[in-house]
Amino acid sequence: MRKKILFFAEIFLLICTAVFCLVKTEKVSNAVADALRRCIYVIIPSLYAMMIVPSLLIKSGIIDRISSITGSTGKIIFGMEKVVFSVFCFSMIAGYPVGTKMLSSAYEKGLIEKHRAEIFSGLCFGAGSAFIYGCIAGQLYGNRSAGNIIFISTLSANILLAFVVSFFMRKNCNSHIEKSAVTLSPQMLTECVISGGHSIMNICFMVIAFAVVTEILKYSGIISVAGNFLSQITDLSADDSGQFITAIFDVTAVNGFSVGNYKLLPYLSFLVSFGGICVIFQISAISGKLSLKPLIFLRIISAVISFIICRIITPFMLSGETVPTSVINVRTHQAHSPIPSVMLVIMTFFLFCEYEKIKPLRLE
Repeated sequence: MRKKILFFAEIFLLICTAVFCLVKTEKVSNAVADALRRCIYVIIPSLYAMMIVPSLLIKSGIIDRISSITGSTGKIIFGMEKVVFSVFCFSMIAGYPVGTKMLSSAYEKGLIEKHRAEIFSGLCFGAGSAFIYGCIAGQLYGNRSAGNIIFISTLSANILLAFVVSFFMRKNCNSHIEKSAVTLSPQMLTECVISGGHSIMNICFMVIAFAVVTEILKYSGIISVAGNFLSQITDLSADDSGQFITAIFDVTAVNGFSVGNYKLLPYLSFLVSFGGICVIFQISAISGKLSLKPLIFLRIISAVISFIICRIITPFMLSGETVPTSVINVRTHQAHSPIPSVMLVIMTFFLFCEYEKIKPLRLE
């Protein structure tokens, strides 16, 4: 009975979405256009390479060598296997889906048990410096100070949470790794590029889909009601509260907050640490057989910790910082042209087509 109710509910929501897209074409087209701009100017430039590197590190065996260099540091401090500690460090600067993608690859390769990979996926999680400094600090504040505060807050929350979780993970930690030879080949690089292209495509499609969903929620008044309620219990304005609710669904919408408002930093840290529902769906598409329940639980806790840390450190880190009274020209940190991102997508498409042509011949 429950499955039937869920099935009919999904059908009803799909029908409502289709009707909205047909009736409110202008709103939908504007939402999709804005999402495409975020993909071209922010997501593809900051994440494309980072989606290729993880697969290359795992498949080539380089991650094993890096793990050997770090020794037992991860096990002693965080109760992590050597390979997980390497992923944990790398994911802090790489971008949201990268940590889970690497853990999924490590699990498929037999380097880590499934339940441990699921738990650590909630810790190997970071927005990436390109997003924090380019999309948030650059566009909203025009300086690196805001980016430093957000980065330190989210990083500290992850480290603190990892240390707490370590008390439950140390017992079954197996830090032994069989060293494998490092192998690199043009075929491996091609496969990693194609895998990265698939991942970035899934991410962009998800961002576009969530842009339509949030537009429906805005039109229905749900975001407005939730925003007004949030503004009453916080120090956020009604507009910023509504934008906060929107960013809960898609974190790339954070550039819609009011410009130059340093009171928003704790809320931005919360959003960056949580990642947003859209990011969780993106990770679900590339996580393979891993359950995301531990990830969601740990990200909510991490977001709260990040909010608290940001509240504490902001006055100290902004001490002596000149806050601009005029912020008309703050939004200057973005790609100057969409052409490089578009050409990158086109070249990846051609590479994928050529690879599919020669794949049967190579298998023979």
